Amino acid sequence: MRAIMPVMLPTLKGRKINLRRVHKSDAESIYKHAGDEEISRYTFLPNPYRLDDAYRFIAVTHTALRAKKAFNFGIEYKEEKEIIGMISLEHVNFQHLFAETGYWLGRKYWSQGIAREALQLVLKFGFEQLKLNRIYARVMHPNIASARVLEKTGFKKEGIMRKSIWRGGTWMDLIWYAILKEEYKHIKADWK
Repeated sequence: MRAIMPVMLPTLKGRKINLRRVHKSDAESIYKHAGDEEISRYTFLPNPYRLDDAYRFIAVTHTALRAKKAFNFGIEYKEEKEIIGMISLEHVNFQHLFAETGYWLGRKYWSQGIAREALQLVLKFGFEQLKLNRIYARVMHPNIASARVLEKTGFKKEGIMRKSIWRGGTWMDLIWYAILKEEYKHIKADWK
């Protein structure tokens, strides 16, 4: 099975959100949400997060897309037409057909089903358009909310890398999750 590598990043349309390419004009929104210390607590975002970090990040997403190494989508909340978070497929391996997904969402938008909707859209893109066979994710323990989003979307827990991340003055475990294309095919009809 050959992977299909898009030249442009498509806009993925959902109910509450659209996933789209980020532009320089989105830097303020990214900075506003990523600058929240609570967001960086369980992500790989720097803290403090500066406006310059947002501009650099946007440039990196464009470079990674051209190299077909990552597909980074801004999570645009339809009501506000603003980027409220990010979700990606990274470390894309077109030989073995796998990628890693990662995401973060502005605190104001937590517990509204938005992260799950974004994840469902990215899985559809990864499995149906890129023809991937496996998508995995890593969660810093104790980020229970993110683990719950993955589990509700069909990911299975695969293991724990004990004390593998130094964050906030302490060692944290990384919990590994994954979903296979065959599992995605069986559960996507149940998504609401």
